[in-house]
This record gives sequence, C-alpha cells and structure tokens, in this order.
Amino acid sequence: MTDINDDQTPVSKASEPTNELEAAKKQVEDLTEIAKRSMADLQNYKKRSEEEKREFAKFASANVFMEILPVFDSLERAQEHLPEELKDNDWAKGIQGIIKQFEQIIDRFQIKKTKAVGEKFDPNKHEAIAQGPGEKDIVTDELEAGYEMEGHTLRAAKVRVGDGTVAE
Repeated sequence: MTDINDDQTPVSKASEPTNELEAAKKQVEDLTEIAKRSMADLQNYKKRSEEEKREFAKFASANVFMEILPVFDSLERAQEHLPEELKDNDWAKGIQGIIKQFEQIIDRFQIKKTKAVGEKFDPNKHEAIAQGPGEKDIVTDELEAGYEMEGHTLRAAKVRVGDGTVAE
C-alpha cells in the first residue's frame, strides 16, 4: 500500500511510524542532552557564586585589617620603645597581650608580614623611603612592616634600599 505525497513520490505507510519513532527518539536524546548541560551549567554557576562570596568575604576582611593596621603599628612601636624598667609593669604586659591577640587574628585570616631586610627591592612588595650604604637594590632596613594575603600585597613595606656604596 502506497500513497502519493505532494511530490508525487510514493511513500510507504509502514515506514512512517518508524521514521516518527526515530525522530521522537532523536528529540528525546537532544532534550536529554540539553537538560544535562543545563544542570551542569547550574552546578557550575553555584560553585562560582560560592567562590565569589568567599573571595568577597576574604578581601572585605583585608579591608577591615587595613583600617586597624595603624593601631597595631602604634602598639608595636610603643612596645619597642618601652623603657627597660617598665617591661615588667602590668600595663606593659597588657599591651603585649593585645599585640599577641592581634597576631592571632592575623594568623587566622592568613595575613602574613612580608620579609623585607636582605631581599632584593621589589616595587610590588616594598616602598622605598630612603637609600643608603649597602648592597645595590637590596633592602637594608625596614621602617614599617608590609603585609600580604594569599600572595596579594595588602600594604607594601616601607624600606631603606642599598645604593651600592660601602658604609664608612
């Protein structure tokens, strides 16, 4: 049994259901693939979104740290210049305790002091404040500590850099 379609070509009615079945199977496969890709895209979006939240929180913490860092610097300078006869004073011990607490917070947020003295001057990590006797382009003295978080400089260390002359 054959019919004639619009092109005047005979079409077998028996092959029509097979072609429709094949087309339906192909459509199901295509839709299944689209659904799988969409699900993978959604999962990737969720992962990226969570990572972005963590990054934002981390660098928001870094911004807070940068705001209170001058207070920490002042406490450290006060401790460095504390007269020897006051080292055992309870007030001085309290200041030392505050400094230790601050250092613990820094460690918890994975903020590290950058090493400066003896290092080759790096404008990404160091801010040259002065030059003086010493090996050329090598940091000879740290005037203010620098800090970094996961390889990113939060504050450059203020340093004195050797100019290649020998100290007299």
